[in-house]
Amino acid sequence: MRKLNQKTHIKGQKLLDFFQMPPVLKSPNVCCFVLGESVSFFGSWMTQIALIWMVYQLTDSSMLVGVVGFTNQFMGLIITPLVGVLLDRWNLRYVLITTQLASILLSTALTFLTFNGYINVIWIIIIGTLQGTVKAFDLPARLVTIPRLVDNKADAYSAIAIHSFLINTAKFVSPMIGGLLLAKFGAALCFLVDSISYLPFLSAILTTQIKSVTSNSNEKSNVWQNLKEGFNYTYTFIPVKYILMLQILICFMAMTHVNLIPIFVKEVLNGNAETMGILMTASALGSIVSGLYLVLKKKATGLEKIIAVSTIILGLSLILFSRSSNLEICLLLIFLVGMTNTLALAAISNFIQLILVDENKRGRVTSIFTTGFLGILPFGNLFFGGLASKFGVDNALLFGGISCFVGACFFAMKLPEMEKIVFPVYIKMGLITQQNHN
Repeated sequence: MRKLNQKTHIKGQKLLDFFQMPPVLKSPNVCCFVLGESVSFFGSWMTQIALIWMVYQLTDSSMLVGVVGFTNQFMGLIITPLVGVLLDRWNLRYVLITTQLASILLSTALTFLTFNGYINVIWIIIIGTLQGTVKAFDLPARLVTIPRLVDNKADAYSAIAIHSFLINTAKFVSPMIGGLLLAKFGAALCFLVDSISYLPFLSAILTTQIKSVTSNSNEKSNVWQNLKEGFNYTYTFIPVKYILMLQILICFMAMTHVNLIPIFVKEVLNGNAETMGILMTASALGSIVSGLYLVLKKKATGLEKIIAVSTIILGLSLILFSRSSNLEICLLLIFLVGMTNTLALAAISNFIQLILVDENKRGRVTSIFTTGFLGILPFGNLFFGGLASKFGVDNALLFGGISCFVGACFFAMKLPEMEKIVFPVYIKMGLITQQNHN
C-alpha cells in the first residue's frame, strides 16, 4: 500500500512539473518581445488570408493564387542566405525597427488601394514581392534575437518554444476574426488591422535588452567566405543536413496546403469565406495545441523523434483530408494537419537553435533554414496551384500527403545516426549527463 502511494505521489509530481510555468516566462525581456511579435503575426496572417481570398474572388483562377503565393515569397530564396551573413554583422535592433516600419508602410498601401477600389492582381503581386523582401530580413532577425534575450543558455529552448506558441495563438485567432471581417466588411479592414498590429512589436523592440555578440574582425572580412562557411557547416553537420532536407519537403509538399484551402472550400465543400475561416481556425487550434506541448515540455532533448513522428502523421492526415467532402470530418483532419505541421516545423526551429553552439554562425545557419521555409514555399505554391488547376485540388493535396509521408519515413530511418552526433552536444551543454546517454 505504501509503495502504491509513493508511485501515485511520483506520478502526481511529474504531472505537476509538466504543467509548471517555465522560468523564462518570469523574464520581462522575453515576455515583452514575444508578446509584441505575436500581435504583429496576428495582422500578417490576417493579411495573407485576405489576399488569397481576394485573388481567387477577382480571378477565379487556382493558377493565379499560386502565382501570387510565389511572388510573395520568392525573394526569400534569393536574398535570405546573404541576409544571414549581414545579421551576424549588423545591429539586430536596427534591423527589426526597419522591417516593422516597412511592413506598416506596405500594409497601409494595401489598405488605401482596397478602400479606394484601385486594387488588382498587379498591385497585389508588386506589394507581395516587397513584403517578401521585408520578411527575408525580418523572420531570421527575430529567430536570431530570441536566444540573445535570455541570460542562461539553457532557457533558450523555452524562449523559442514560447515564441512558437504565441505565433500559433495569433495564427488561431486571425483566421477566425479575418474570416468574419472578410465576410462582413471586406479585405480593406483586414489590411488596416495589419498595419496597426506592428506598433506593439515596434515598442517592444525599443524597450527590450538584446545581448550583443562579439565576433573576430577576420570573420567580417569577406562576405562570400562567411556565406560559404555557413553552407559548409549546414551540409557537413549531419543532423542539420537531414533536418534541413525534411523541412524543405514539409514546406514544399505540406505547408502549401494553406493556399489550397480557399479552392478546396469552394470546389469540394461548396462553402464561402466563413467556411474558410472555420477551417483555418481549426488548423490554427491544432497549432496552438502543438505549441503548448512544446512550451510545457521541460526536456529540450528528444526533438528529433518528435519531428519524425509528427511529419508521418501530417502526411497521413493530408491524405485523408484530400479524400473527404464532409465538413465535420474535414475540421477534425485539418486540426491534425495544423497540429502536426506546426509541431514538426516548430520542433525543427527549436532543434536548430538548441544545437548551435557557435553564436557567430547563428545568423547564417538560421537564414539558411529560413530560406528552406520562405524560399521553397513560393515554388510549392506555384507547383500546387498548377497541379490543382490541372488535376483538381483534392488530388493535389493527396500527392502532397503521400510525398510527405514517404519523406518522413526516410528521415525516421536516419534517427540513430543523428542521435550519435547530437548526444555529445547535449552532454556538453549540460542538457543530459553521460550516465543518461549510456
